[in-house]
Amino acid sequence: MTLPILATHGLTVCAGTRPIVEDVSLGVPAGGTLAIVGESGSGKSTLALAVTGLLPRGLAVTHGTVAFDGAPLPLDDAGAMRALRGRRIGMIFQDPMASLNPFMRVESQLAEALGRAGMRGGDARRQRILSLLAEVELEAAIARRYPHELSGGQQQRVMIAMALSGEPQLLVADEPTSALDPTTTVEIVALLTRLRGSHGMALVMISHDLGLAADADAVAVMRAGRVVESGPAGAVLGAPRQDYTRRLVDARRMLDRPRPVAPSDATVRAEAQSVAVAFRGKLFTRPVRVVHGVSASLTAGRTLGILGRSGSGKSTFAQTLAAMQQPSGGRVTILGTTLEPGSGPLPRGDRRAVQFVFQNPQGALNPRLTVGRALAEPLRLAGRRDGLAAVIGAALEDVGLEAGMAGRYPHQLSGGQRQRVCIARALLCDPKVLICDEVVSALDTTVQAEILTLLARLQRERGFAMAFIGHDIDIVRWISDEIIVMHHGEVVDRFAPDALDAPDRHAETRRLLARRREVQAPAMAV
Repeated sequence: MTLPILATHGLTVCAGTRPIVEDVSLGVPAGGTLAIVGESGSGKSTLALAVTGLLPRGLAVTHGTVAFDGAPLPLDDAGAMRALRGRRIGMIFQDPMASLNPFMRVESQLAEALGRAGMRGGDARRQRILSLLAEVELEAAIARRYPHELSGGQQQRVMIAMALSGEPQLLVADEPTSALDPTTTVEIVALLTRLRGSHGMALVMISHDLGLAADADAVAVMRAGRVVESGPAGAVLGAPRQDYTRRLVDARRMLDRPRPVAPSDATVRAEAQSVAVAFRGKLFTRPVRVVHGVSASLTAGRTLGILGRSGSGKSTFAQTLAAMQQPSGGRVTILGTTLEPGSGPLPRGDRRAVQFVFQNPQGALNPRLTVGRALAEPLRLAGRRDGLAAVIGAALEDVGLEAGMAGRYPHQLSGGQRQRVCIARALLCDPKVLICDEVVSALDTTVQAEILTLLARLQRERGFAMAFIGHDIDIVRWISDEIIVMHHGEVVDRFAPDALDAPDRHAETRRLLARRREVQAPAMAV
């Protein structure tokens, strides 16, 4: 029987006396892949930090053991763990921009990683840098660039190259694709799978996305610091035994069921006609056009889905529909007011009737204001002073939160709760148009399902027109009545959700469809 390359037995990590990870026993087969999945706060990232000796101050392993290649890991010896991480264990973190040094070129950061792995300078190291870049499918010219000059996918590839510098036997990837669009996600996962095979190393993939676990050899599902279910990927994802695992699977299955359709009175609330948006470049350079000749309309009670990869121009176009961005060409008509290049702003009353919900609720809420004060702001701006507490309580209950949450601060809420607060704040203005820009992309699968269901219910009840921007084709299809696909600032496809699989779809739509993130286990088909 082959020993696992990494094995934990009864591993417990505590913050003081409070367990964060509790009694975890797992094994990673040599050359195989273990996927650890769970929602935010389940303890999966803490587990990864524990087995790589990177626990922050305040957290400590209090019970259990970790063995690597048949020998106990020296978790109490920082120097020994640092040597292991540089050579035999590689680590890839969630946010590459936070991990890369913004003041160093890529080649310098790779040289530093190679130095930690014991490789001296000279031509050999230079050739090794170019070899590592080629392995992660980056051009040699990338070596001279700084991190901010790279896309998110390129930054993550550089992180993978740095992790490979010591020829590790084990690679731990903590949410390596959570900030990437589906196309780049599939590319990074395929790259990691290929490198695992070519290097003969084991891979631990940590994610809140069940779709990324489908190709693993084994899956462990974590909740509240414990492993609630583990086993072969096909068995865990195809026929889950535990209620919690079934709930995670069912949240994704929801997207395969039809959405209740909202009634529509066919009133056009916002319309874009051949809209172009350009941003000024540097001195003596031409403006950069990011949206080119886009036409679309938002109708009462209906949802326009705007689908596209990162950088496709979809968010800029959405901001133009909300009068947050002035068009440089064409025109936008919002609630009867037409905006053209050089025209004035939208009237104040109409501005209140067009609301925007952003991707990151943490950044959209003032951390110094309680939820109640944050929700009171739009009411006070509208001149309302009396009965605010009752109105705010009702607004919170309308989005599925308790009225008592008005006294909490944003950091005391989960990501899903914060997004519900942002939706409640937008609805307090009684909008005729609601723009939702990637509002579920940073949330766990079950929370995504809850927010999508909430938005569909609120639209049925209130009849607002909605634009829903996203890069997950299944989510956009479920929530939308019509879908446009944007690529390089242009609309390249337009169709009804039930025509997604039609043979005449544009090549970009077919690419998004081919790279959709879904669990492939046959038993999960609905």
